[in-house]
Amino acid sequence: MKHFIRFFKGMIIGIANVIPGVSGGTMAVSMGIYEELIHIISNFFHNFKENFKKNMIFLIPIVLGAGVGIIAFSKLIKFTLANYGMQTQFAFIGLILGSIPFVMKKSVEKGFSPKYIIPLIITLAIGLGLAILEMLGIAGTPVESFDINFINFILLIIYGMIAASSMVVPGISGSFILLLLGAYSAVIGAVSSLNIFVLIPFGIGAILGIVLATKIINFLLEHFYGYTYFAIIGFVIGSLLAIYPGFSFDISGISSIICLVLGFVASFFISKYTNQNSEEKEIEK
Repeated sequence: MKHFIRFFKGMIIGIANVIPGVSGGTMAVSMGIYEELIHIISNFFHNFKENFKKNMIFLIPIVLGAGVGIIAFSKLIKFTLANYGMQTQFAFIGLILGSIPFVMKKSVEKGFSPKYIIPLIITLAIGLGLAILEMLGIAGTPVESFDINFINFILLIIYGMIAASSMVVPGISGSFILLLLGAYSAVIGAVSSLNIFVLIPFGIGAILGIVLATKIINFLLEHFYGYTYFAIIGFVIGSLLAIYPGFSFDISGISSIICLVLGFVASFFISKYTNQNSEEKEIEK
């Protein structure tokens, strides 16, 4: 059962990374697996033989779920955003809101200091700033496709590193960063058509970006736990503005509220289940 739940969480994270404005890191926090995911990835080769099996048991369902979410749902998400944009965005707002009580609880596990409010305000401002940029439609000149040559190969690696690094940070959308770079349409088109000539260099960059970003965040969590978690909360709250699509008092609005409630309930109970399991493991220790 726990493997299926991790697969489902991974799928939500994968789907989130397809939607501009929604952060895969935010959904990892919302799904209650962010801290452990960061720790495992950043320390993957530490005591490799002893931890390999345990790490893979944790990672494989999440990675498979994320892969399914990205590949199988990229076309569906494009369709729902085009035809049911408000409902889709409200569902993700619900997923985020449902997890916030548990994220707040986790942020003060090792105590609280009023100084923690400072990184929260800073990251909230950054999150809101990025959201405003998106609302204003500020983006780089879009590239619809990439010709396969050495320069574009290196460029795609760099795009992958930047996008993946931002995906790891909650509240910062890797998809929106690609929009700012003008590469979103070309990359999402390559994913939909499984263009391996684009996906391979982008994937190499993504792996490098994830490894680098997770090592930095893991260091911050180990040495500045409270400050880091409150910074994460600021990013998560700030991301809500980027997702908010507006509201209309009609059948679309009513159905959007229903989607928000469903997302909230699903996230709340998943977070509650995850939190209870974590507490049981601590008791067993």
